[in-house]
Amino acid sequence: MKNMLKEKLRNGEVTYGISVGTPSNDIVELVSNLAFDWIWFDGEHGPLNAEILHPMIQATRGRDVTPLVRVPWNDMVHIKKALDIGAEGLIIPWVNNREQADYAVRAAKYPPMGIRGMGARFLNTAGLDLAEYLRTANEETFIMVQIETVEAVENLDDILTTPGVDAFLVGPNDLAASHGYVGQPTHPEIEKVVKGIMGRGKELGVPGGYASTTMDINRKRIAEGFQWITLGSDMGFLTQAARAALAEVGR
Repeated sequence: MKNMLKEKLRNGEVTYGISVGTPSNDIVELVSNLAFDWIWFDGEHGPLNAEILHPMIQATRGRDVTPLVRVPWNDMVHIKKALDIGAEGLIIPWVNNREQADYAVRAAKYPPMGIRGMGARFLNTAGLDLAEYLRTANEETFIMVQIETVEAVENLDDILTTPGVDAFLVGPNDLAASHGYVGQPTHPEIEKVVKGIMGRGKELGVPGGYASTTMDINRKRIAEGFQWITLGSDMGFLTQAARAALAEVGR
């Protein structure tokens, strides 16, 4: 197993991806043929469970895109299933302290590093070598934790220095809500918090990620040093294109 996303982040590259939350293999096949570095499948907010995700992840196989799954919760069952159906990385929501970060890492790693059970089902259908996967999975599986609460910010150093944590993702909406600015993810006070998070991430050598709905915010995050940039979502891109077409005919 070779995780191209991890290699690009280690090399200091800015990587770009798309969030997919619609249960459609056609969408996955389409975006897998575009120049995205990764796709993250949103299993936290929406209808994507393991049964739906399995064929969606299969649609990425053989393409130059890294499939990631945001699991519904920091739970070893969700983590194990996402990896066993072929995810090459995980986004773990609501990680607020070192104990929770360590739990996520241990759930994703085989012994002796962790407690992941031996049953990577996707190896059978993909025709991949079990011994090779077991030899490389602990090192190559990508673990990203979400920083989205006041508590997480207070415990940022402990979280980011947890062995096995590869990157962090700022959850702007929940971060704003946790600080008392519901629905205001770009409030000046939240901008200060985000800048502080990224600054500390750079000092600790941990890549940061951000998901925005506008290119202006994305450009700002890149300038601040974020390396993992969500350019949009499947529904967002569809809406943008439809609105642009309607505007051309005066609607």
